[in-house]
Amino acid sequence: MVPTPERSIVVDFDGTITQRDTLELVVDRFGDGEVRRAVEAELGHTLTLEEVIARQYGTLREPLEEVSAWLVAHCPFRSGFHDLVGLAEQRAWPLWIVSSGLRELIEPLLAREGLSHLALVANSLVVAPPPWIVGFTREQPCEVCGEACKRRRVAELAAGSPVIYVGDGYSDGCAAAAADRVFARRRLTTYLEERGLEFEPFEDFTQIVERLSED
Repeated sequence: MVPTPERSIVVDFDGTITQRDTLELVVDRFGDGEVRRAVEAELGHTLTLEEVIARQYGTLREPLEEVSAWLVAHCPFRSGFHDLVGLAEQRAWPLWIVSSGLRELIEPLLAREGLSHLALVANSLVVAPPPWIVGFTREQPCEVCGEACKRRRVAELAAGSPVIYVGDGYSDGCAAAAADRVFARRRLTTYLEERGLEFEPFEDFTQIVERLSED
């Protein structure tokens, strides 16, 4: 029987590991930024997260190879992430990247950083674009938020161990609310504050590593 880990770490990708959200970057560079901002304003109101993602990527026409190469050249990681990976490996804490982004754009960035070995859960493209059609992971609608969110997948990955969740946006809210310890920035802090939930703010992973190393 495999023992339950002391703790598990789940990290969002876009805007959390990366300094900028890759969807925002590629749509503003190659697609229609006005459409991106318009549908973003309806997120959680008239549109679900999946609907927003599909419409935003749907404005892209360039080949995947061109967009991916541009991202690799223009999308740096937030400082300290390698240190978090090293701490997790040293202490035998499983670490997963769970993202609402595209595997085809995330994997080249991980490869650039020498981190292709990290476990990744993400959406993917249906076919090689153009057109850009997203194939979603098809999570079942969440009993808490009603969307196909990350909460159930995170619980399955953690397998009963305490969860440290690191995120920054709307897609992280429901899963973070169920985590044992949360490091948050940007929109995720607002989500948690509105619900009276505890979190620790961060700007880079160096801060997270310092706090976890004190445990």
